[in-house]
Amino acid sequence: MSPQQPTPPSSAPTPVAEQARAWIAWLASGAADDPVRMQAFEYWLAEPGHRRAFEYERQLWRSMGPRPPVAAPVEVHAPRRRRRLRVGVAAAAVLALAWSAPEAWLQLRSDHRTGTATETVALPDGSRAVLDADSAIAIRFDGRRRQVDLLRGRAWFEVAPDPQRRFLVNAQGGVVEDISTAFVVDSGPAAVEATVEQGRVRVAAHEDGGWTYLQAGQRATYAPGGRVERGPDMALDRIAPWRQGELLLDAVDVRDAVARIGRYRTGPTFVRGDVSRLPAVSAAFHIDRPEQALDALAGTAGLRVTRLPLGVAIVRPAAAPTPD
Repeated sequence: MSPQQPTPPSSAPTPVAEQARAWIAWLASGAADDPVRMQAFEYWLAEPGHRRAFEYERQLWRSMGPRPPVAAPVEVHAPRRRRRLRVGVAAAAVLALAWSAPEAWLQLRSDHRTGTATETVALPDGSRAVLDADSAIAIRFDGRRRQVDLLRGRAWFEVAPDPQRRFLVNAQGGVVEDISTAFVVDSGPAAVEATVEQGRVRVAAHEDGGWTYLQAGQRATYAPGGRVERGPDMALDRIAPWRQGELLLDAVDVRDAVARIGRYRTGPTFVRGDVSRLPAVSAAFHIDRPEQALDALAGTAGLRVTRLPLGVAIVRPAAAPTPD
């Protein structure tokens, strides 16, 4: 059974529904990388009644399984803007649109998404999930098993017992299965990490692969197509501190540290230049003050932050590294 059946919009005219289906076809085609067309989609979505129609058609699309045939989206003309834009605004707009293009495809696939704050989600079986900022899940429960697809970011799960149905978290081709526990799954750019807070889980890098069993305080990682590797044990009070509004960095490389802070910002954050020679970062920040955290990181790690309109932040080394 799907998490919820979509409710038809009461007053959505047929042309709006057709437009919604055309946009879904374009987004699902994998070609949603045109900033101009993406901006047209955002304008269309902001019109009264359009978002509800889009969400209804999106739920139907997901419930039917196969992607719809690719159709040309309805031409939508954006409001006229001034012909001459300041260079900073134009550059920021290009970066912001390029950053947001994958978001529309993610919106099609997910049941729950977070922006710059954490969110607690009640699952249909009585289990509970807490999503960190910039995270997304899709819920696929039926009479045989309970499956959550972690599409982005990380989530903490507290699982309600159900001996008749397995509870699985799928991430990047691998699976984390609950045995009796509360645990965290973090889908990073290079690997997936599972950490157990209570009870036990088992982890496999492939659905039909060999299992690695973990208990409280233990963690393991796997890369797509790789194998599960055990990591150092972790103190229970350091597991998922973002649930309490804290970001703890423990010997994290600078690029990763910027990315972790960036998930709590309202605009995109980019790293430019070679930061690989900068020392690893160990620090603690409050996730509700990401701009202050980014400035503090820059001051201690030797970075310079340039802020542009639309919330764009560009982080560079403060000075070129000295040659050996």
